[in-house]
Amino acid sequence: MNPKAYFKDLSAQLRAVQNRVRQLIGNAHWPSDGAWKESALRAVIRGYLPASLSVGTGFILSTDGPSTQIDILVYDDTAPILFRDGDFVVLTPDSVRAVIEVKTSLSRPQLVSAVDKLSKISHLLRKRCLQKRPFIGLFSYEESDCAPADVLLALQRVNGCMSDYEIAALCFGDEQFFRYWEYDPRSTARRRPYESWHAYQIPQSAPGYFIHNVIEHLFPQSVDRAESLWYPIDGKENRRVAVQRRRVNDVYRSAGMP
Repeated sequence: MNPKAYFKDLSAQLRAVQNRVRQLIGNAHWPSDGAWKESALRAVIRGYLPASLSVGTGFILSTDGPSTQIDILVYDDTAPILFRDGDFVVLTPDSVRAVIEVKTSLSRPQLVSAVDKLSKISHLLRKRCLQKRPFIGLFSYEESDCAPADVLLALQRVNGCMSDYEIAALCFGDEQFFRYWEYDPRSTARRRPYESWHAYQIPQSAPGYFIHNVIEHLFPQSVDRAESLWYPIDGKENRRVAVQRRRVNDVYRSAGMP
């Protein structure tokens, strides 16, 4: 398997999805266009998962009340479900394995709003979830006009509370990818927590990195044992453009951070 070629094919596939419905219905009904894009990404993720995990859309309900509606939910199919009708589900926090917000595009205010929504869901899950660190991510079909350092700063400001789960990955268009690292990816030693987001510019590869990071988060040992099947051998650290510590006052924005 050639992950680099596969990532390029996946980017092309998602670009085609982005335009297909819009070419047919034009500006007639944007909600349908958005729903189709969410469905297409759910289908891609579903193709990687074992039968023990399902993919849907809906709400998380705890004793504190319901979450806002979530575009993509990956959940444990062996856990009880409060309600299910097709892809639509209402889940308790203990069954949730991944939460993904999907957008066509993101302006600066929309970015902050989406990150805030995910951070609130993160807080709900941290209080009630039995699974360790569910994946929390943001996917946009189009690139953001925000500078990478500004995206990272928005993450730190909204999701910088260490008592909440981190937003693990973001993908904007074909090449803007952001990932949270608990430990420094440049070091094989894991003695000291690193707790930082990295921003990358990876042409024709960001969607592939995002989706494979979902799978790595859910099944870290499977990916670690065969990393060359999941990611390009040359990696992405040479494509890093900005860094942001999660903790307040720990800020780095240089690709050449020591």
